[in-house]
Amino acid sequence: MLFLLLLSLAPLARLLQEGGQWSPGLLLDPYLQWRMLWSILQGAATCLLALLFGVPAAWALARFHFIGRSLALRLLMLPFVMPTLVAGVGVLALFGSQGLSGLNLQDTPWLLLYGNLFFNLPLVVRAAVDGFSQVPASRLAAARSLGASRWRAFWRVEWPAALPWLLPNLCLIFLYCFSGFGLALLLGGQRYATVEVEIYTLVAYELNLADAGALALLSLLVAGGIAAVYAWLEARLGVPARSEPLPPAPARA
Repeated sequence: MLFLLLLSLAPLARLLQEGGQWSPGLLLDPYLQWRMLWSILQGAATCLLALLFGVPAAWALARFHFIGRSLALRLLMLPFVMPTLVAGVGVLALFGSQGLSGLNLQDTPWLLLYGNLFFNLPLVVRAAVDGFSQVPASRLAAARSLGASRWRAFWRVEWPAALPWLLPNLCLIFLYCFSGFGLALLLGGQRYATVEVEIYTLVAYELNLADAGALALLSLLVAGGIAAVYAWLEARLGVPARSEPLPPAPARA
């Protein structure tokens, strides 16, 4: 714990030292305001897109057994083992200026959103599959026997069961996207890079540690607020794992 506290507090103290010397007009700069706003917007948009595409796919995986289902669930782990640089180059190879798809998304927000979705959609799908799998078939059958349509049974029975699994993961996805650096640097371009890329630029190219420290502190406040929401959702909505009790230890002679 002391080691973890040292790793956390030492950079924070350095940021406070450097950020205390930032220029007063920093937060009024339209360029930096856009960087912060875009960082928040692309994180929120990724969460929304992951829900739109992930929930129907998760429902199908949880409700239907078909050839290739197990393989599809295993392939969902692929983004977790793929390096960010490889994924980013792959996105550029498909949708860059000379991409194989013929669709040039360079210098548009969609390129970064596609990269974010590639890495984070599996989180939503796996969480929703776990949530939908918790609903007993007898409960769905009871809802249908009482006259509920399939759509109404989904909203009244299945969706409330999946929501506690989804909300904490959406908070994590927002944090990953908001604090992302590699994909944003590679896919964001000049206009759609995130505030993390701007902090790197201020330090590496302009040696402006004061403004970089102030932006880092502002990012830390936003991320800390989302982390607090994540912790609250985990405590309020988290589903405890089911486990069998351990057998009693044998008595000693």
